[in-house]
This record gives sequence, structure tokens and C-alpha cells, in this order.
Amino acid sequence: MIPETRDPRLRFEFPESLNHTRDSYKQDVMTALKHVTDFFASSELELPNAQLIDSVKVFESPLRAREHLAKSYDTQIERIPETFAGTVEGSSLFLVSRGAYQEIWQKLYPAWSWTEQTYHQLVVHELAHRAHEEFAIASYGSAEAMGPTWFFEGFAVTCAGQFETDIPMLGSGELQEQVGSGHTPSISYPLYGHIVRSLADKYGMKTIVARASEPGFPQFLWAHPT
Repeated sequence: MIPETRDPRLRFEFPESLNHTRDSYKQDVMTALKHVTDFFASSELELPNAQLIDSVKVFESPLRAREHLAKSYDTQIERIPETFAGTVEGSSLFLVSRGAYQEIWQKLYPAWSWTEQTYHQLVVHELAHRAHEEFAIASYGSAEAMGPTWFFEGFAVTCAGQFETDIPMLGSGELQEQVGSGHTPSISYPLYGHIVRSLADKYGMKTIVARASEPGFPQFLWAHPT
């Protein structure tokens, strides 16, 4: 069953130019929230707070989003990427419009087709970060327990179902080459997702999320195989 599009717990804010499509954005957010909570449940990861956000603000363009965030959080606009598409700050979800994100996607990932699901996956990705952060703080006392960048980005990619391919999972030797001995893989969201999917396939998502908080992750996984 598709969840109800209207939720009294959530406040939505849109520019005038997007008012005629506001219901579709509300639907995107509500289905994304359900997607994230279902993913955590299927991974046996208990969320401490079922309500991940309380407000959503959609911008016409990355520039408008960057201007708002720079002013609201007292930072320089240059510190926010020109390809900004979305984030969660506190309990507020910020997103660029569907059209703006399509332009960003085609610029950053020309080898990956834009589909009807691509914008939904963006929303899931950003909410997955929020859920992962809450889980890490509740379980281990700090957002640092989300693990290294390649892991928490790969986790969000995996939750969102982004960059999925038929390429076989990475074997132990390939995983060690990518992330063993403190090595950091090259910046690539498709690669991050492939690494996390491969680790989850071999050790289980619940295990790797828990162990990401510990020193030596992920080296000890293959040092002490299950």
C-alpha cells in the first residue's frame, strides 16, 4: 500500500513555480521515508526515532539552495558544491527540484541513465544519512560511528538502490585492495555502493554497520572470518 501523501507531522515549503507539482514531491518524501524505515528493519537495525524529519524545503535550483543554506548556517556559499542536490540539517530535508537534479545527474553521471526512480533515490539517499546518523548516535554515542566516508556514502547508495549493476560482488582480495589496511578508495559513489554491497553480501548489513564504529574497520572482517 502506498503511504498517505499528507502527514501532519511534516511541513513542506515550495517556491511558487513548483506549487502545481507539490503533491508529487510530498509523495516522493513519504515513499522515501517508508523505504528507509523498511530497509533498516530488513537489515535488523532499529531506528531510535521513527520521525526522521519534520520539514521539507524544495528549491528551484542549486544556486537558490546554496544561498539559503549559506545564510541559514552562517557559512560561505563557496563551501557548498555547485552541484548540491540535497541534504538533511537537523530535522529539515533540503532538496533541489526534480528538473534541477536531472541536470546535475546527467552532468555527474553521463554513463548512468536518468529514470523515473532517480529523484526518488536522491530523497532516499539523504534520508538514509539521517537515519544512519541517528542510529550511530543512539547505539554508539557519536555520529563518528557511521564509519569512514566511503562506508556511510556507500550505505546510503545501497539503501537508495543507486548504481545497481550485474557486476559480480567483490571478492575478499578485491575488497582488501579497495579498503584494506586503511586504504581509501577513489571518490566514486558507484564504487562506494559496490564495496558496501559486497561487504554486506559477505558479512551481513547488520554486522558491517555495527563494526564500522570500531577501530580497524573493515580490516578485521577478513582477519577474523565468520
